[in-house]
Amino acid sequence: EVDTFMFEGHDTTTAGISWVLFLLALHPDVQERVYEEIESIFPTGDNRPATMQDLNELKLLERCIKEALRLYPSVSFFGRTLSEDIQLGGYHVPNQTIVGIHAYHVHRDERYYPEPEKFDPDRFLPENTENRHPYAYIPFTAGPRNCIGQ
Repeated sequence: EVDTFMFEGHDTTTAGISWVLFLLALHPDVQERVYEEIESIFPTGDNRPATMQDLNELKLLERCIKEALRLYPSVSFFGRTLSEDIQLGGYHVPNQTIVGIHAYHVHRDERYYPEPEKFDPDRFLPENTENRHPYAYIPFTAGPRNCIGQ
């Protein structure tokens, strides 16, 4: 657990940050809006430490992070062991079968994400997420064995 938390968490965090920066560089209009949001909370020359209240006000930046993790999840594929028999796509899948879940493809399901290849942080506005299936966005996996570091 400690090894996972220390080392796996580092790789996934750096990958996530890199994708956010990459996508903002590709979308200067969004980058400018994020800059303005940050500047409104931390004006130039204001060297005070950030507070939780400050971070909670960075709504657009948070949506950009979520959208980057939707497009490029740090863990794009993971497995789960079934705890009971299920029917899946017309097939019987027995208890204890390991099922692969490909978050990369889940996050590109057009039922939940129109134009799924498009970078659109507004997908994560409250009005756009309230009716979304809870497992349509799983960048930290899901269920009882989800990511400890999320």
